[in-house]
Amino acid sequence: MCYTSNLVILVGKLENEDFSPNKVTLWSTSHNLVLCTSYIFSAPVSVAKINKLRMVVVERNFLYIYSTGDMKVLHTIDVGPISLGRLVLSPNCEVNNFVAYSSSNDEGVVNVYDTLYPAKKAQIKAHKSPILKMCMNSTGDRLATCSCKGTIIRIFSLPKGEKILTYKRGLSSAFIFSLNFSSEGDKLISSSDSGAIHI
Repeated sequence: MCYTSNLVILVGKLENEDFSPNKVTLWSTSHNLVLCTSYIFSAPVSVAKINKLRMVVVERNFLYIYSTGDMKVLHTIDVGPISLGRLVLSPNCEVNNFVAYSSSNDEGVVNVYDTLYPAKKAQIKAHKSPILKMCMNSTGDRLATCSCKGTIIRIFSLPKGEKILTYKRGLSSAFIFSLNFSSEGDKLISSSDSGAIHI
């Protein structure tokens, strides 16, 4: 859902009349109707994110950046395979409108792309192991990451990617289920298969 708006992105699990795994549908919850749909992709959509100005869609090895208002494709980036949890879009769309992603081929590297000013890019060497989860704070100037090992969580400033903090979640490996900032951005919460929630 697009934060405080009435817009929801829908991607079908199975082919049917209205929804498909190979297209994105923008739905208005206030009017209970389809506003627009993307063209049909050649492969199923793996990730879709939206804020008030931009929508990001990943299918196969490509990331598409759309203008939310008219569903116009602004940029196409060859990124490699990306799964859910390895891509975040800034909720703050006016100033810090970043998309951060890490493909399965990147060993702990996070790519940051400014969706408003495409020339601004950064690459962050966040971990030695592949990235598992990422999140951004509400102002879009902080990025938290954890790797598949799940022992360390790091926070970086955006857009430059300077490391601010490192948290040790534990000594033993764990699968991180979720990673999120509080709405004020002063706290970070993680949950894992270790059975613990860390704040």
